[in-house]
Amino acid sequence: MRKFLLVLLQMLCLSGLMAQERYFRVADISISGNEKTKPQTILREFRYSVGDSIPEAILDKEIQNFTDNLRRLMLFNNVEVSCTDADSTGAVAIGVNVTERWYYWVYPILEIADRNLTSYFYYKDFKKINYGVAFDWLNFRGRNEMLNFKVRLGYKEHYAVSYQKPNMGKNKRSGIWVRTEYFRQKKEIASVSECKPVYAENENKYIRRMFDAGAGYVFRPDMNYEFSLSLTYQHIRSNDSLLLSSVLPVQNFLVPALTFDYDNRDSKVSPTTGLHAELDAKVFTELASKTFAFASLGFEYNTPICCDRLFYHGALKHSQLFGSYDGIPTNKQIELCRDNLIRGFDYYYIIGRNFSSFQNTFSVKILKRRDFMLPKWIPSKFRNPYIQIYVDMFADLAYCSNFAPDFEAENPLANKLIYSAGAGLSFETYYDRVLKVYAAYNGNFNFFGVFVDYRTPIYKKF
Repeated sequence: MRKFLLVLLQMLCLSGLMAQERYFRVADISISGNEKTKPQTILREFRYSVGDSIPEAILDKEIQNFTDNLRRLMLFNNVEVSCTDADSTGAVAIGVNVTERWYYWVYPILEIADRNLTSYFYYKDFKKINYGVAFDWLNFRGRNEMLNFKVRLGYKEHYAVSYQKPNMGKNKRSGIWVRTEYFRQKKEIASVSECKPVYAENENKYIRRMFDAGAGYVFRPDMNYEFSLSLTYQHIRSNDSLLLSSVLPVQNFLVPALTFDYDNRDSKVSPTTGLHAELDAKVFTELASKTFAFASLGFEYNTPICCDRLFYHGALKHSQLFGSYDGIPTNKQIELCRDNLIRGFDYYYIIGRNFSSFQNTFSVKILKRRDFMLPKWIPSKFRNPYIQIYVDMFADLAYCSNFAPDFEAENPLANKLIYSAGAGLSFETYYDRVLKVYAAYNGNFNFFGVFVDYRTPIYKKF
């Protein structure tokens, strides 16, 4: 009898709590400003549909999540999501107003063929210029698809065609991408000595050619995370004595890969809030030879600290190569360790079996968003730029383990603490363009340098 009374009392308490929680019913979702974008592409980013009920306690949070999800699509210059007050029946109406971007990009290519502008001027190899033409059709058919063609000549020739399609299937949770591309070069990194590249070069013939073709399947069960499975085939031909001292004349790789991505940031390029986590694992099977693998894990955390003026950005990364030193070709060591980088080390290639880094940045917004109206003869998609400016202060740490006991000649930073610190300015404008200029102290090589980093908004699945 006592147990029965206790159960009855618990049920009464729970029912009382449930009665206190208020729900709002979504009576309508209206969308405006979407001239090209299909309504279902926008509605896919909201957890609720017309007729669903939302707890009052999380309504504001869900509206903000909807806004952030739409911003991360990178299809709009402006996103505004509003919600009316509930009527007597508890019904609310949600309004979405977007300003679409320009989606058809046919543009000439003129770019440096180096990590960044700083490295380009440091090594003073002014032949490292790429030029050509590219066509990017973003938001193809209004469904957030992307079609790309590229013909690039110069230092690193690149010919490519690719297609990306998300939101497939009845529940719009699946996606695919396919690509094929061809590279060829007359100058290429053959090895690394004391963390600096050693080049092979022949002005009369191409010393490296690579054909690359791949396809992938993407599954997005939730707004904030997705899984990707892909398979890529790579065919590489090398034709130079310096290159052939460390790689075979012909290399054929099958590369299955698995990726997990979680993202609830308010922006992919210049976030101020949210978490991003990514796991990437690849297995390189060289036909008629050995197999090795590569994996990387990264976390990024962004949060405001004070008065929408001060922000913290933290990033943790770990990458690892699986395989013997002799079993991983030199060109793949360089390729897979290319992103082993912290600020102030832009000139260097840090080659090693494991690489871990921790980057910390405090940003102070010294100029809040300022919008401009350009003359009417400028196309409407480019008529409303804005600018925000931040002062950044940072300190970075890293550690890289060695491949083998006699590997110090390639990487004198192995098995040592790698560190840098500095400050700079970040300029953010529309179309997610971000220009960073900063001064950094390189603690391991004991020098100060000025560095430039420019970020563009085109994010692809490959």
